[in-house]
Amino acid sequence: MRIISTFILSLSLLLTAPAYSAWQLDSKNSSLTFVSIKKGTVAESHSFKEFTGVINNSGLANVTIDLSSVDTNIAIRDQRMAEFLFETATFAQASFSAQLNRADIDAITIGSSQKMSLTGSLNLHGHQQELTLNVMVAKLSANHMLVSTLKPAIIKAEDFALVAGINKLKSLANLPSIAYAVPVSFVLTFTQ
Repeated sequence: MRIISTFILSLSLLLTAPAYSAWQLDSKNSSLTFVSIKKGTVAESHSFKEFTGVINNSGLANVTIDLSSVDTNIAIRDQRMAEFLFETATFAQASFSAQLNRADIDAITIGSSQKMSLTGSLNLHGHQQELTLNVMVAKLSANHMLVSTLKPAIIKAEDFALVAGINKLKSLANLPSIAYAVPVSFVLTFTQ
């Protein structure tokens, strides 16, 4: 009986061991921001407070954003963006996933960084588009990694059926214009 118990315990440890090498997103030490432009010249920076992510053992990276956590520093605008732009009652989350070359990440030495181009899929508002991100990956320690944008990703409203939502926000705020494209930047901290 003891041999069977030991075998089962050993087998379960072998099967779960790879999970320990996955990289988990530390959202408290990360940021995800975008800039909107209204009236043609007024730029405002916004962020999301709630997002999660993981890079699994095979290098598949996935970041999920709670769209109702949008933070514009104006409560009524947060509420309107969630309700009329993102339509969070139907589309609560956005996600980005990309396959990374795990060997490239493992090859980065502690204290150094490497530029990378990541092509993945952005799922937003019920629509999916391929997106290429130019990032810098820095290995801070054996179990801390930083991934940040080298230049913002430009997200176009028409690619994700968000034009009507922007028009609704423009009408509610009595604005002459709100840009239909926004630059998105991030600094993501992963721990292992």
